[in-house]
Amino acid sequence: MTNFEQHHSGDGDNVAGDKIINEIRSLAPKDLIAPIGMVFESLRQKDKATAKAQMGMLKAIAQREEESAALIEVISIYGGLVDAQNRDAAWTTVARIVSRTTNPIIRDVCQAALLQLSYRTAREEEAKDLYLAESSPGAYAQEAYLRCYAGEEQLRTAVKCFPPEGVLTGAVEGAIRLHSANLALELATRLNSLYDSYNARVLLAMATGLALNPDLAGHHLWLNRPEVKERVDELRDMVIRLFEESGTDGRVHDLGCSIFKIYQYQCGVLLEALKKHVEHLDPNRSEEIARCKALAGDDTYLPQAEKDLQAAYEDPQKRQAWCRQFLEASSHSLGEVGPFINLAKSSELGEWLSRETILTGASEMEEAYIRLVADIFRCSGQGDSPVHRHEIEEHVDQFAAEWEAALPTIMPNGLFELAEKLVALNLPHKALRLITPVMPNHELWPSPYVLTYLNCLQEARQNKTFDEVIAKIKGADQSVALLSFQSVQAERGGDIDLAIKISESMIELAPEWPYAWYRRCYLLGHYRSLEEQQAFHPRVPDSVLLKPSREVKGILFFLTLAGSFKRAEPRWVEWMIEDPRGNAVDLVNFHFGLAFRRCEPMEVSSSMRQCLAAVQYTYEGDSVVRLIVDDELEGSECTLKASSQVGQLLQRLSPGERENLNMATYKMEERLLPYVACVRIALKLRHIHNDGSDCFVMMHMPADPAEFIPFLQEKMTRDAERREHLQSMEAIPLYLRGHALYPSDAFKAAMNCWTDQRIPKSPLCDTGETEPTAIVLDAYSISYLAVTNAARYLLDTGISFVVPAATKETLKAFLAEVSDEHFMLLGVTEGGRLFRTTALDLRERDAHVLENLCLILDNATVVRPIVHDAELEAFAIKDAVDATVYDAMQLSIANQIPWFCMDGAFGALHNAKGHPLVNVQAVLLRAMVSAPFDFEQRRHALVLYALGALPLPLTFQDIYRLANTPSTLAGLILFKIIQTHGREIFAAEGRPEMLLNAIYLHLDCLFGKEALAVNSRYSPWVTYTSHVFNHGLSLYLALSGTGSAEFRLATAVHHMAQLSIDNQSFLKSLIGRFVYFAHGHFMSWEAIRKNYLSIAEARQLQEPSPDSNKTESKPKVGPSARE
Repeated sequence: MTNFEQHHSGDGDNVAGDKIINEIRSLAPKDLIAPIGMVFESLRQKDKATAKAQMGMLKAIAQREEESAALIEVISIYGGLVDAQNRDAAWTTVARIVSRTTNPIIRDVCQAALLQLSYRTAREEEAKDLYLAESSPGAYAQEAYLRCYAGEEQLRTAVKCFPPEGVLTGAVEGAIRLHSANLALELATRLNSLYDSYNARVLLAMATGLALNPDLAGHHLWLNRPEVKERVDELRDMVIRLFEESGTDGRVHDLGCSIFKIYQYQCGVLLEALKKHVEHLDPNRSEEIARCKALAGDDTYLPQAEKDLQAAYEDPQKRQAWCRQFLEASSHSLGEVGPFINLAKSSELGEWLSRETILTGASEMEEAYIRLVADIFRCSGQGDSPVHRHEIEEHVDQFAAEWEAALPTIMPNGLFELAEKLVALNLPHKALRLITPVMPNHELWPSPYVLTYLNCLQEARQNKTFDEVIAKIKGADQSVALLSFQSVQAERGGDIDLAIKISESMIELAPEWPYAWYRRCYLLGHYRSLEEQQAFHPRVPDSVLLKPSREVKGILFFLTLAGSFKRAEPRWVEWMIEDPRGNAVDLVNFHFGLAFRRCEPMEVSSSMRQCLAAVQYTYEGDSVVRLIVDDELEGSECTLKASSQVGQLLQRLSPGERENLNMATYKMEERLLPYVACVRIALKLRHIHNDGSDCFVMMHMPADPAEFIPFLQEKMTRDAERREHLQSMEAIPLYLRGHALYPSDAFKAAMNCWTDQRIPKSPLCDTGETEPTAIVLDAYSISYLAVTNAARYLLDTGISFVVPAATKETLKAFLAEVSDEHFMLLGVTEGGRLFRTTALDLRERDAHVLENLCLILDNATVVRPIVHDAELEAFAIKDAVDATVYDAMQLSIANQIPWFCMDGAFGALHNAKGHPLVNVQAVLLRAMVSAPFDFEQRRHALVLYALGALPLPLTFQDIYRLANTPSTLAGLILFKIIQTHGREIFAAEGRPEMLLNAIYLHLDCLFGKEALAVNSRYSPWVTYTSHVFNHGLSLYLALSGTGSAEFRLATAVHHMAQLSIDNQSFLKSLIGRFVYFAHGHFMSWEAIRKNYLSIAEARQLQEPSPDSNKTESKPKVGPSARE
């Protein structure tokens, strides 16, 4: 982790040295005072070269007296002007005076200079011996000795009682030299208290930084404890004040740049302080100061490599050349790859990653980590691709599994940058795998890393951990960003009152921040009445709405919805005048977004202060829309100056008029309202500048109404081809397929899936709870109960319906949409023909669906999940299914309520994880068996089941009752059941005879009553008795075991003849059907007759009792074996 860098010596750093220099001034001859002053001034200006030249002249003048020469050498030593080759000469000059002078002050000053000069040189021990030989060393020598040589015990001994300022100063600097943080801070505090001075304050700041180093070494500042952050803030403020006192002190520069680095170069007030004194920052002191100097505006001293890198960031051509040069190099060290990863495009990163080895001199973990970083950056530049996201998921999992123990050793700034990119890729659960191991357990503060972590937790629905982390953050109620997270969390948890209350706190803390106002507008717009919205909107200050941003545009959207379009209109016109390209997409979204929401009436202004007129005209055959603006305004590509020739011409022309100007012809088409003109301009710009990633399309509709229908058929058929491909693909779970077909409408997806026999479905779930008291529903289970008309059956068994809040709102909105009298849906048939479905069609054809949806809506209870962490495995499929499915899963997991799952794959996964699941087969069967068989109520489900559109629990009782229903529709259903599900139902031992029973019942119930079977408007006009007989008998022959075809048919004849022996006319008709069937299948009727007689004789022998002459009883429509 970053520590504070401390440099305690150098030219002019230690201002305490000025006291010695002042002492020398008082001792120096009068003729040397002025030259000495010139040296001091050069040192203050950091002009060492001039100071050295002046010092050479001064030494030449002072050579006439030994003491003067020694004093000048002392100045040279304390000014940092003694070169290595001149140290011995300086030592000799000063040491000679120490041994000869009788002036104690000169002796003290010179001895201090010797100690300073000898520090960390070969003469260090000699200087110490000279000092220790003194029985009573002077104050300056004591200070120098304590600063450069004394141990901790010597320092403590020296500062007992009431030491003079110099001694205490030397002791502080000595403690800093020894990295004795506690002692340094104790003595610096004492020094500052006793002898308040600039130097004391500098030393206190240095000691404070030294004391912070252990805490900063353990954790990055952004992951540190709040008290550490507060101490760093206090130190930052101290340094800023020191900058104001003296901008030339290198020690303060060291501290300031170290603090700036610890803040990740994200501290505005400190950057401003550095900018003020940028000319005094000495880049030669450290690379950090050179970097900070560049950030403050002076990059003169940056290495050329860094200048080239900076130029590559700013110039696309230089970027390309820089990356190409990097790729052409054969090897790279770990420190060289960071800039490339940030600069390179996806293709360049892919080229680099294709190499077998990308680093030289790196460990296996470092190689794996850099590959992960580069791969995530590569994927981030490739757009929203599910394939690429899946690759990144696997890569993160692989790296985390192999190197999880090493994650805390990686610099957190890199990990959190990766986390932000993974969140942008909609992979917050994978971001958590990287950053969770580095998150500390102690108290936190609202740092950028903590906010990133909270964002990942929230997006990955780790609600329990989110609450735990929030509880550990000091000052969470004073951070607008944290309040924003908490407001979203409260909204997702269903506590809208709390979410609104928190948004009000955000406004109080940051009234100038647009997002705070947007958040409140959003919550009121979604959850509160129009009156509440209109009461709040006047509070939004105009100053917040001046600059275009996503949040400001969102505020304007909600203002307009509630009837305040007059506040939004001038903003949009102004922004389109200033930057039409930058605002075109948002204006189109704004305008058409209002069309899909219930919006209060908009009164569009005919003129505006910013826009004098708006026109659509033809220029040399091209239709153009322009805004005519005042000359004072800064225009754009879509504006004309009012005083220009073209502007004056267009203001003068009436619609339909034309006039030539400068060899061009202008024809006025239409005068527009400014806002309308802006919308047209935005549409055109969005269409022209679409790079392919925007789903927006602007189509030119045919002018001839007769061409309109073919035009729509052509456009919609293309999308139908894609849907047909999705429908026919095998091995895709229902929930995934439905969401892929209709990603924007869960209930539309579910309804279409359940009624489309082309879409494969799994059997009903037959594991889980068979007698639940409450079940969690999603869009697919709700739609299944609606289309099968089964909702009432479940409610009558005492089962309660439970839904997430969002699902109920979605259901309510869907019902409102399809029930609206103006509802109309367009589609295309398999043959490419356009068809429409209106609200009237739905009421006439699918009234039972609407009734069941209303029944479910009225009886569904909203239950909110208890606070829990979502399973990350389940979260991985969140975007592949609709929200109602994911919310149902999470509610079931959190509250342990069984899920009524209609997808076998998802049900198996849910059950395997130990979460409660409904045995849908058993629950539906029990509910349907417990209710009387009513063909009118059951026909909807039976039709869909018969066609193979959906699974349905069915008993032989249901089949018999269906067969015994005198309706052509019942016959059609029975025929389709035999055709579609016959083998599945009747293949088991003993069941072929049940098939004969069903055939018999249907033929019997319609015998002589075919005309009466067409008994409703939905009944087919033909009977299906022949279809039932022929297909049923063919299936019986296929399933009835061994023996010749004639023998098996004779068995069927005997079975059905025994059932109908009491009705001779029906028996005759039945035998006729058998004869036609036999001839149609090229069977010998004589062989059938002989087999029949042998079967009858064998049955009589098996039944020797007096009652053996009784016929077989008719099949009873009662309880029977289940499918």
